[in-house]
Amino acid sequence: MDHIYEVLRAFRDDYEGSFSVLEFGVADGYAFTKKLHAARYLKMESRVMFHGFDTFEGLPDIDQGADGALIEGDDWVAGTYKGRYDELQSYCGAKYGNFELHKGLFEDTLTKDFLATLEEYRPALIWIDCDLYSSTISVFKRLIPWIPTGTVIYFDDIYYNFSSRFTGEMRAVHEINRGDFGSGIELVPDRYLSWNSNRLYRFINLDAKFQHKLKETRRDDLRLRGDDSPFP
Repeated sequence: MDHIYEVLRAFRDDYEGSFSVLEFGVADGYAFTKKLHAARYLKMESRVMFHGFDTFEGLPDIDQGADGALIEGDDWVAGTYKGRYDELQSYCGAKYGNFELHKGLFEDTLTKDFLATLEEYRPALIWIDCDLYSSTISVFKRLIPWIPTGTVIYFDDIYYNFSSRFTGEMRAVHEINRGDFGSGIELVPDRYLSWNSNRLYRFINLDAKFQHKLKETRRDDLRLRGDDSPFP
């Protein structure tokens, strides 16, 4: 969860405007409510809108080709990770005002009207915790034009099947970087924000509808020669 603070702090300090955080696979809200708290702790509630997407019915039927376990006994199980939508809505509503829960399939809840809001609240963090390749790729198919370069993408279950490119979230990463969804997009690992894990990536999108804007433009940081000492 510490990744959340690092990402939000980076956008608070370095970028202009307002932001959104999109979480796909909310379940019971364990990570979602921690994100809301992080924005409050960092005094960013007025700049960040949080959106949680889930059917709240648990995992769908499993496609063994795209999401099956590569070792026996490690399969996903349909119906697990079922959330409590009404309870989560009430809990968050009593404490926070900068959130919205979207109940339903991703392809139904990522509407044109919602996507249009992302131009004002530009995605800072997209949190992929929907476990399955099919769910993950359905998100990207709809979101790609609306993801500006520099947006952080977090994959919670990237280690499934040893991070093999044949299944799960890593299969989606592989297909994106192979060019299956356009030649102008790429997922680049961010080792700094991810603390040397392979869960966090920066999205590169040459054809995005809009881009993030830095608070300060690049300066001339030329170091002038000194006395040749090995010390600064």
